[in-house]
Amino acid sequence: MAQDQDSFLQEQLLKRPLLFYIKKNIRAFSFGLFFLLITNALDAVYPLILKYGIDNITEGKIDNLWKAAGLFLLCMGTLSVTRYLWRTFFGTYHTLAAEDLRNRIFKHFTTMSSRFFQTNPLGELMSVIVNDVQSFRQGIGAGLLILVDGVLILLMVFPLMLSLNVAWTFKTLIFLPLVPFLIWKVMKMIYTTYQDQQEKLAELSAYSAETVSGIRVIKGFAQENHRLSLYNEYSKRFELSSVKVNQIDSLFGPVMQFGVASGTVILLFIASEDVLSGAVTVGTLVAFQRYITKMVWPMTALGLGLSQFQKGMASFKRISSYLNKQSEVQDHGKIVVSDFKNLEVKNLSFRYSDDSPWIFKNLNFKIDAGQSLAVIGSVGSGKTTLINLILRLFEAPKKTIFINNIPIEDVTLESLRQVLCLIPQEPFLFSDSIQENISFALNGKDAKVRNATDYAKAVDIHNEIMLLPDNYKSFLGERGVNLSGGQKQRLTLARGLIRHSQVVLLDDNLSAVDHETEEKIQSLLMQKSNEQTQIIITHRLSAAKHVTKILVLSNGQQEFFGNLSDANKYSETFNRISTIQDVKNV
Repeated sequence: MAQDQDSFLQEQLLKRPLLFYIKKNIRAFSFGLFFLLITNALDAVYPLILKYGIDNITEGKIDNLWKAAGLFLLCMGTLSVTRYLWRTFFGTYHTLAAEDLRNRIFKHFTTMSSRFFQTNPLGELMSVIVNDVQSFRQGIGAGLLILVDGVLILLMVFPLMLSLNVAWTFKTLIFLPLVPFLIWKVMKMIYTTYQDQQEKLAELSAYSAETVSGIRVIKGFAQENHRLSLYNEYSKRFELSSVKVNQIDSLFGPVMQFGVASGTVILLFIASEDVLSGAVTVGTLVAFQRYITKMVWPMTALGLGLSQFQKGMASFKRISSYLNKQSEVQDHGKIVVSDFKNLEVKNLSFRYSDDSPWIFKNLNFKIDAGQSLAVIGSVGSGKTTLINLILRLFEAPKKTIFINNIPIEDVTLESLRQVLCLIPQEPFLFSDSIQENISFALNGKDAKVRNATDYAKAVDIHNEIMLLPDNYKSFLGERGVNLSGGQKQRLTLARGLIRHSQVVLLDDNLSAVDHETEEKIQSLLMQKSNEQTQIIITHRLSAAKHVTKILVLSNGQQEFFGNLSDANKYSETFNRISTIQDVKNV
C-alpha cells in the first residue's frame, strides 16, 4: 500500500513539479506569499508618504514634517520586518522542496540494479543530485518569487501612477513594453546555453570522479600529466559554456537600465512645465519618478523570472529522465523469508544482453542449510555473476533460482538480503572509523554490544589496527585508501561475519592475503560452517578444503557438481584447473 502511495506521489511530481511542492509545503508558501503581499503594499505606499513630506516642506508647513517623518519611519520599519518574514517563509518552502527532491533521487538510485550504475557515470549522477536539484530549487524559489513579485508590483503601482497623473503615466511608460520582449529574447538564449553548461558540468564531474577513484592506477602508469591535460580540456569546455551563460545573463542589467532611463528622461521633459506652473507639486514629481523605477521591475521580472524558472525546468527534465528509469530488478515479491532451508538453481541460462555471449547454460545445483559450496572456475567463468543473480543484483530468468523452494522473484528483496550476506570480491570501506566500518551492517543497533575487536582478531587484523594512532577509532580515507589491499579484504570479511547471517557468500575474499593469514581465516570459516551456510567463490582450490559440495564452471557450462569425494570420477575436469592430486590434498 505504501509502495502504491509512493508511486502515485512520484507520478504527480513528474507531471506538475511546481504544484506538487506548493501543496506539499503549503504553510510556508502561503505565509511567504502573504508577507510578500504586505511588503509590496508598503513599498507602493512609501513614495506617497515621501510626496506628502516634500510638499509640506515646499508649502512651508514644517509642523507636519514630523508627522511625515514618523509615517515614513514606521512604513520602512514595518517593510524591513515583512521583507525578512517573506524571505524566511519562502526560503523554507523551496529549501524543503529541494531536500525532498534530493532524497527522492537518492532513494531512487539505491533501488536501481547494478546495470544502472554500469551504464551511468558516477560524476553525472552526482551532478544530477547536487547541481540539477539546486537549479530546480532556484527555479521554483527565486524564479517563481520574481514573477509573483513583479505581478504584485504591477497591480499596485500602476493604479497609483494613474491617480497621480494619467498623461504622465502613459507617456513615461511608452518604451517599457519593449523590456519584456527583450528579456524574452535573452531568456530563449539562456535556456539553450544553460542546458549546454549543465552537460559540460556533468562531463567534468564524471571525469573528476573517475580520476580520483583511479588515482593509484594513474600514478602506477605515470599518467598524471596526461590526465591533467584531459582534465584541462573538460574544464575549458565548462568554462566557455559558463562564460557564454554569464554573457547572456549580463544583458539583464542594461535592459533594466534602459527602461528606467527612458522613462525618467521623458518625465523630465513632460513634467517640467507642470511643476514650474504649479499645476503639479515637486512631491508628486519625486513620487512619480520612484514609481517609474518600480515599474521597470515588473517588466524585467516577466523575463528574468521566466528565465530562472526555465533553468529550473531544464534541470528537472534531466532529473525526471533518471526518476523515470525503472530498475530491471523490481521488488514485487510478497513472501517474507526468515529461516533459510535450501537454495536451488534449476536450468539457469543467462546472458547480459541479447547480443552478448551466454554466461551460463542449463546450470543446476542445490544446497541445504548447514552445507557449504565452493564455486570454482577460471577468470571469466561467471562465478561472480552467479552470486549477483542469487542476490538479485541482476535479474535472472523467472523460476530458475529458488530459496526454500520459492522463486526468489516472489520473495521481498529486504528479506532475501537479510538472509543472504555478500562479502564482495572488491573490498569497499566507507570514510568513517574502523569501528563503524566493521559494525556497518548492524545499523548501530547492537554496535555497542557486539565487540568488533573479536571479529578483527578472528580475521587476523587486530594487531595492525592497534598500531594505528586511534586504534579502532582511526578514520579511514575514501574507500580505505590508507590501508593495504589485504587489510581492506580482512576488514570487509570482519564486517560480513559480524552480521551473523544464515547464508554468507564470499566472493574470492582472500586473494590479497598471505598464505599464513589465509590459513587462519580458513580455520575460522571452517568453524563457522557449522553455524551458517557458506557459498565460496574462488579460483584457488585451497579455499575449498572445508566445503561439502563443489561446483565447477567452465565456458558457460557446469562441468561438475557434487561432493569432493567424487572428484576422482571427474579427473579431466579438475585437470583443467589443477592436478587431481591438488584437489585431493585440499
